Amino acid sequence: MSTVEKKIFGQELINQAESYVSNLNGSSIAHLKAQRDEALTQLKDAGFPGPKAEEYKFTKLTKAIEGKFDFANVKSVTQKPSEKMKEIARKHEGANVLFFVNGEFDQEHSKVVSPESEITIEPLNNRADATNLMSETNDAFAIQNKVFVNSGVVIEVKKSKVVSAPVICYYISVESGSNVGFVKNIYLAHENSQADFVHFHYSEGEGRTFCNETKNYIVKANANISLYKVQEESSNAIYVGNTNVSQERDSVFSSYVFTFDGDIVRNNLNISVNGEGVESNMYGLYLTKGKSHVDNHTTVDHTQPNTNSNELYKGIIDDESRAVFNGKIFVRQAAQKTNAFQSNGNILLSDKAVINTKPQLEIWADDVKCSHGCTTGQLDEEAIFYLRARGISLEKAKSMILLANASEVIEKIKLGWLKMEVTDKVVERLEV
Repeated sequence: MSTVEKKIFGQELINQAESYVSNLNGSSIAHLKAQRDEALTQLKDAGFPGPKAEEYKFTKLTKAIEGKFDFANVKSVTQKPSEKMKEIARKHEGANVLFFVNGEFDQEHSKVVSPESEITIEPLNNRADATNLMSETNDAFAIQNKVFVNSGVVIEVKKSKVVSAPVICYYISVESGSNVGFVKNIYLAHENSQADFVHFHYSEGEGRTFCNETKNYIVKANANISLYKVQEESSNAIYVGNTNVSQERDSVFSSYVFTFDGDIVRNNLNISVNGEGVESNMYGLYLTKGKSHVDNHTTVDHTQPNTNSNELYKGIIDDESRAVFNGKIFVRQAAQKTNAFQSNGNILLSDKAVINTKPQLEIWADDVKCSHGCTTGQLDEEAIFYLRARGISLEKAKSMILLANASEVIEKIKLGWLKMEVTDKVVERLEV
C-alpha cells in the first residue's frame, strides 16, 4: 500500500533554521542548546502554519516571511541608532530603560536606576536556570524563536518589593547587519512584589524587518504586575510576539496593548490561571490604516476556583487595513466561582476595511459567571447628527466619536505619563 508523503509548510524556513544552527560553531548560549535542538526537531516534524491552519486562518504569516528574509545568516547589528537611544534615555529620566536592537540586548545604552534589592536585570546568557523559567507553547513561531534566540534578559522582581521606577523596554528594528531579530525575555515577580513594565516597539527607517519575540511572565503569589505595549512599526515591518503568563494565587496581571502601525502584527497572549483569587486583565486598542494587518490572539485558562478575568479589545479600522481578534476563555471543571468577561468592539471607517472577530468560551464548570461578545459597525449617524446640530463640522464630529470610543481602553492605563502619551498618539491619528 502506498503512503502519502506529509506536506510540510514553510520548508524553506526550516532549511534556513537548520543552516543557522549548523553555522553557530559554539557561539550560541550553551544552556539553550538542548532547547534549540528540540525546537528544530519540532519544526521539522510539524512545519509552519499552512493555508488551512485554524490559528492562522486570517493571517498568512508563513507566506509573508518565506523567501523575504535570510534566516540562515542572522547577523549582529553593525550600526545602532546610538544618538536616538541616548535621546530616549534622557527622556525617561528616573526610569529603568532597556534597549533591544534587532533582538540583541544593548547593555551599553541601557540604564538601571532601581536598586538590586528591588530588581535585578541579567543577560540571558548569565542565567543557567533560564530554561526552567520558560513556558512551553506549540505555536510554530514560538518554536522558531527557540531555534534562533541568542539574546535576552532575565528580570527578577524581589520578594515583597515594590519597584517604584517603571521598567521601560525599547524594541527597535533596523536594517543594519541583518533585518531579522529574535529575543526572549523572562520576568520573574516573586511573592508580594509589584512592578510596571512598558514596552515600546518601533522601526528605524522604512526598510523591511522581521521581529520574533517571546516574553515569559512568572507571577508569584500576591504579586501585582502590569505590562504596557505600544507598537509603532513601519509599513514594511513584520512582528510576531508570544507573551506567556503564569499566575499563582491572589496575583494580579494586567496587559495593555496599543497598536498603531505595522505591515503585519501578530500578538499572542496566553494566561494560565494557576491559583485561587487570581485577577487577569487584558485591554487592547488597535488603530489600523493603509494596508496594515493586526492580529490579536488571546487565551485565558482558568484552572482554579474563585478567579476573575476581564478582557476588552477595541479597534478602529480604516482604508484597506485588516484586523483579527480571536479571544478564548477556558473554564476547567475545578474552576468553580469563576467570573470571566470578554468584549471586542470594532468600527469600520472604509468599505474596504475588514475585521475578523471570534470570541470564544469553553466552560466545564457549572457555578460560574461568564460572558462574551463582539460588535462591528460604522460610525453612529445619530451621534454625528447630534454634534453637527451644535455647529461641529462633520470631520470633527467623527473624530470626537472615535476618540470617545478609544478612550474606554485608554482610561484603563494607570501610569499618568503613559496615558498622556498614548492619548496624544490617538488624537494625532484621529485628527481630533
